[in-house]
Amino acid sequence: MFVRLYLTLSGFGVLRAVACLSLALFAASFPAARLLSGRMPQMFVNAASFMSALYISPMIYGFLLTLAVDILRLLNNVIAITRLPPPYSAKTRLCAVAFVFAASVVTTLAGAWNANNPVIVRHQVNRGDSSDMADDDFSLKIALLSDIHMGQLTGPGYLAKLVSLVNDASPDIVLILGDTVDSPEFLRDEAKKTDSMKLLSSFKSKFGTWAVMGNHDYYAGHADVENFFAGTDVRLLLDEAEIVDGKFVLVGRDDRAGSRYGHARKSIGDIVSTAISQDASYPLIVMDHQPFELGDAADAGALLQLSGHTHRGQLFPVNFIVARIYEKSYGLYKKENTHYYISSGAGVWGAPVRTVGRPEVVIIDLGNAPKDN
Repeated sequence: MFVRLYLTLSGFGVLRAVACLSLALFAASFPAARLLSGRMPQMFVNAASFMSALYISPMIYGFLLTLAVDILRLLNNVIAITRLPPPYSAKTRLCAVAFVFAASVVTTLAGAWNANNPVIVRHQVNRGDSSDMADDDFSLKIALLSDIHMGQLTGPGYLAKLVSLVNDASPDIVLILGDTVDSPEFLRDEAKKTDSMKLLSSFKSKFGTWAVMGNHDYYAGHADVENFFAGTDVRLLLDEAEIVDGKFVLVGRDDRAGSRYGHARKSIGDIVSTAISQDASYPLIVMDHQPFELGDAADAGALLQLSGHTHRGQLFPVNFIVARIYEKSYGLYKKENTHYYISSGAGVWGAPVRTVGRPEVVIIDLGNAPKDN
């Protein structure tokens, strides 16, 4: 992009210098933020981090559009698809740069608006083929949140929006599926941390709020994140199972990233066996941040597994890559008698922009399939 910008703006002296220097500064902001962290005042680190986050989206779309312009130029050289043969005039070159810049910025602004406006997504999951469970009348309204990523991009103000959406839905239980915290800097900001703890304690539901760890929770410092949750009314499950109100078993799996920190996670069967006796039968709901090895929940006889992590790609065309990595990267899925929901997440990571999907609060009505009269 730098080379294309430099060559295309040949003859535009000051404009070329400003454009190329700006591109170089934004490109250098990400490594600068990492190198400055802990070595410079936080205001400089925050400025570099903000620049790097702001740069990601227009960089992706600027690259794709620049590539498209190059392909168009190549075709024009071969088959003359326009009436403007090379060499191109200064006006034509300037228009090409202006188009790439404007389209990248407009796409980014639209994605930024999208990222800051979460929506409620509702799904009905029937358990008619799980009639071996103890309570045939079992039903549950679940509010599901994943990948909030509280940090420099997401703070208490955005979390308050999520709390309002959840409480307006009047769920039976609130489940937080990991990557709640994005960075250690967030945990060092006492004001943001305190406000966020109060907000996490303000979810309203019959059976309370439960959470599991995600990979970014580990990157932020698993002990600090555990202490953060300990200061809230949220119950953090670390390879644990709980019988909730004598109606169902809730399993919270430790994240796969924990193995890097000496936390080898247990199988679902081992977790459940510590909570209930072998002759007991309850509907089994599993929380697992990363949607890998989906067969584990089906083998354990789970009714429902809830996951996040994928962000549905967040930025086009990353969604196509993400879809190839996972067995299911977004939405409802079924394997044997086990239902799955993989959320696109309630927050963002890397860039405060979403051009794929919406940040979502998911409401799942879990119950029996309608019976024929």
